[in-house]
Amino acid sequence: MSTKGLKDRIAGFAGKGLRLAASAKFEVALLGLLLLTAGAIAGKDQLLGRTVVFTPQNTTRNAHLVFSDGDAGVGGKTATYDKGGLKWDCDLHVQHPYRYCGYELFLDGDRGIHGLDLSNMRAMRITMMYKGEATSFRVHLKNFDPSYSIRADDESPQYLRVEADTTPGKLQTIEFTTADFGVADWWLRKHRLAPQFGRPKFDNVTSLIFETGTEAPVGHHSFEVREVLIRKAILSDAQGYLLLLGMWIVMIVAYLGYRVANLRKALLERQTLEALALREAQEAARRDHLTGVLNRRGMIEAFDGMAGQRRGAFDLAVILIDIDHFKALNDTHGHDFGDKVLAAFAGVIGRNVRMQDMVARWGGEEFVVVCADVDRRGAQKIAEKLRERVEGHDFGPCGPVTASFGIHWANGAQPDLSRMVSLADTALYAAKAAGRNCCRLLRADMSKAA
Repeated sequence: MSTKGLKDRIAGFAGKGLRLAASAKFEVALLGLLLLTAGAIAGKDQLLGRTVVFTPQNTTRNAHLVFSDGDAGVGGKTATYDKGGLKWDCDLHVQHPYRYCGYELFLDGDRGIHGLDLSNMRAMRITMMYKGEATSFRVHLKNFDPSYSIRADDESPQYLRVEADTTPGKLQTIEFTTADFGVADWWLRKHRLAPQFGRPKFDNVTSLIFETGTEAPVGHHSFEVREVLIRKAILSDAQGYLLLLGMWIVMIVAYLGYRVANLRKALLERQTLEALALREAQEAARRDHLTGVLNRRGMIEAFDGMAGQRRGAFDLAVILIDIDHFKALNDTHGHDFGDKVLAAFAGVIGRNVRMQDMVARWGGEEFVVVCADVDRRGAQKIAEKLRERVEGHDFGPCGPVTASFGIHWANGAQPDLSRMVSLADTALYAAKAAGRNCCRLLRADMSKAA
């Protein structure tokens, strides 16, 4: 294999590799999106999760409040003891039928109205130590909603309530989800809001409350909250799936756009190739397959195109050329050799005319040269130059080859090629009659019958 052939093969393989790589881009992106989707579904809590932790150490700046039934002003006698850092004790007394005590931690750092958005809370895990005789304890979340909540009224935010069993004397961990919380009945009765406001909301939780259980007995109760860990998602499940769906839609739209663009590109390339093939076929139909110059049809079309662009009269010469004694050359050396002579002859003619001149094989061993914008003397000079070049060319074993030239020159508008060739043929007949290997310009006194 030649070096050029090897280079062409390497370039072909490289181009094929680049095309494969380009076509694989979306397949790789699709695989990546599939893996991302599977990973997002399997590990959505890890990927889109956020953890908020409250401990005695990191809540020192948060405002808090220890409270009891005695604060309600209805005869409660419960005594509370604030030990700071999520620790408190209380002594419940029998005087109050609904005795209770608790600890409120304000999550916004102050008793404000800007809390945490726990709408996407996955879980709340409380680790605590309780000592006492109660069998349960309560957790409240207060959610501030400006539609009905007032900063000056501690009971105006929505109270979300859950109750869990206790394990007295042991460190216990209890975990809740948003589904475990319900709106406190007493809060609903007190505020008598429209039904839509009675649904649990977690979008602005301003405080977290720990409280003795519903049937807490009289006596001493001690609470120590070691940690409150809240796991929440940056996005809800619906938002996460909507995001994935959006990514898939973008991917599908991009892929469809890519495919449409490729199809358009392929269609354009196909149309270009078809147009090129058509032009090549049309050009081939205008060319003589043996000599490569125009054939009679090609010359007529080229001549009509050139003449159609002209306005008014212009100078034009038609030179009709006939190879001398070509039949004898064919009989002596064979038709294959004769074809080689025809091809070489056309090459000599084509190389020695002006760039704007047109050359055609008119038929057999006859050729036509059309020269626009040339006067009589110029046409004669072109013909004489061609004759000399033919006579001086080495055509091989057959020896010198000569040709006779008939020239017709005219100045007019909308010339007729067939008539001009016919008149040039008359001049060609005169050149042959004069002994061949010469040029003759048509004169009025020439005729084929002479």
